[in-house]
Amino acid sequence: MMTFLHVAFGTIALFVVPGALLARKGGAWHRRWGIAFTASMFVVLLSAGFLWQAAGHLFLVPLAAVSAYLIFNGWRVIARRRRRRPDPIEDRIDMLAAWAVIAAGLSTIYLGGAAATPLMLSIKPALLGIGFIAVAFGANDLLGFTSPRMPAGWKLAHFAAMLAAYVSAVTAFLVINAHSVPMLIRWLTPSLLGIAAIAAFALGVLFPRRRARRAPGRGDSPPLAPASSARAVATATPPARPRALH
Repeated sequence: MMTFLHVAFGTIALFVVPGALLARKGGAWHRRWGIAFTASMFVVLLSAGFLWQAAGHLFLVPLAAVSAYLIFNGWRVIARRRRRRPDPIEDRIDMLAAWAVIAAGLSTIYLGGAAATPLMLSIKPALLGIGFIAVAFGANDLLGFTSPRMPAGWKLAHFAAMLAAYVSAVTAFLVINAHSVPMLIRWLTPSLLGIAAIAAFALGVLFPRRRARRAPGRGDSPPLAPASSARAVATATPPARPRALH
């Protein structure tokens, strides 16, 4: 039963995120796809805990904690932006969550550094990279509570958190199913593509493109005259006399 739930809701999570990316940001469908992804990932992570315990893969627990935090943080970024007054209780919860993901990231780094089995050695670079990314996310959020953020920083924070959570789902899918691909490639490729997408989005947020008005070129049609001016010209100009055909 747990395996069925894990596979079914994992498949849903994989297919709803492109809908959220293509939908109008902040629109109804963007929120619906986001809710579907969050609910699916909640079932995936909950069922994965039972599956990993049965298989003896408890080293994946901190990775699941990182994924859970990314989804949580993606929603909290929007909630903090919309609230009208400070809320000390919510801020404490957010700070505890940030410290928790830092702890999960440090645990992942330790697991990667202490790798001894063939499986752990094959994914050692991935564990170290994911651990450092988790620590960076948590430290960035803690820094945001003590210093002002960029005006459009919430867009980048929301996009980065949700896309990173999606990357974790894609990574899990590849690790389990892409048996013909080397293990390290399965772990690293989604992360590298996700980092590239986040970097491209960050450039768009930090350096937005301004649409400049293009000056009329030589081949452009002249602007149309107002109707009143056209009537005045027609009245003042006498009609041309017809010319003979020969």
